[in-house]
Amino acid sequence: MDKDILESVLKRNWREVSLEKIVSVESSPAVGKHLNFLSNVDRLNIKAILGNGRIAKKSLIIKLCTVTGEFQSKFNGKYDTFKTETMMYDTLTKIEYLMEEFEDTEDILWCKMVHHIPYSCIVLEDLKARGFRMAERTQFYDLDHALLAVHSLGRYHGMFKTLETRGLSPQGLKTWYLFDSEEMHAYFYYDLVGLVEAVKRLWNPSWTPIVEKIKITKTELHERLKTFKELDQTKFNVTNHGDCHKNNILIKYDWDKKPIAMRFVDFQLVHYGSPCTDLTYMLYLAVDPCVRRDNFDLILKTYHNSLVNTLDKYNFQGNKPDMEEIRNGMEKYSFMGLILSLTWHPNLLQSEKREELRDYKKIAATEGMEGHADEGFLPQVLERSLGPDIIAFVDKFYSES
Repeated sequence: MDKDILESVLKRNWREVSLEKIVSVESSPAVGKHLNFLSNVDRLNIKAILGNGRIAKKSLIIKLCTVTGEFQSKFNGKYDTFKTETMMYDTLTKIEYLMEEFEDTEDILWCKMVHHIPYSCIVLEDLKARGFRMAERTQFYDLDHALLAVHSLGRYHGMFKTLETRGLSPQGLKTWYLFDSEEMHAYFYYDLVGLVEAVKRLWNPSWTPIVEKIKITKTELHERLKTFKELDQTKFNVTNHGDCHKNNILIKYDWDKKPIAMRFVDFQLVHYGSPCTDLTYMLYLAVDPCVRRDNFDLILKTYHNSLVNTLDKYNFQGNKPDMEEIRNGMEKYSFMGLILSLTWHPNLLQSEKREELRDYKKIAATEGMEGHADEGFLPQVLERSLGPDIIAFVDKFYSES
């Protein structure tokens, strides 16, 4: 076909399906209650006229930095969350160019940024319109979901590491909030105290001598997590997502309800460091605890294979981590992982009733001794999933108590 004819055909075709005029816009919450921690997230439902005259429905996601809570406002200011996310979407575009260069035909792992206002508003494509959705709030990943998640994370880390060798990775990233925020560490402590007290009160009495061995002060917990801030330059480090739990991962399913694709969202807490921080965060906050424990080695091997294969695909010339380095990294961050499990797993499991089950003012005033409702810690809800993690935590860090 003649080049000029082809050009005319494509222009006409693209014009016919392009947006000509917006007829109406309606806004509605894009995520469930208690899932907007650092921003307000709405879905814009758009009725539009296309170039061919057809009326079509479109949708976009808009994130606004309009939270009014004192803690959230301070947090956004300290960690530059909106600036970080905007910078990340610019970087993700560079990775898409990299994928084209190396003819990587696998799916991208994020959504597209449509527009932003520095640094208070971000407009994104709506992944729901492409068949992606969040997992059920009260359910955690089974093995199929877990393997897809860590495979996706390995690809993500590998692509960012390749970009780093070209000097194109995001600069000026803040220390990760989980190692740096004393206020967040305080609530870890309060929730740990709440769990210990609830287990002694509600579970079989045989659990009491076990949880009574957990003797740690708020200051000690803060100091222990703060030590992870130090970057080990001798190890393999990457640009981490920083918040890859199940509420920040959208999934697409096939006809048999099997997960086939994933997208990461919320790039507000990105940081540079060991890939095992992201991997630990994901395994302890997204994967069902029983699945994590029963398949831990398989999950790590799946992640490692994905990471190394991605680095090879992009002709990465640096040192690649072997399985021993990944296992050692996971052991290093096991304290963090178990703290996340013991303090946040009950909250995620009961997230729809958070206001009913947690009195934050009373929790802070009593340092966790009061303010947690018993319903969030019942043994029939938590003992099977959390009991082995309690034992592991005590065995690893309090065996001499």
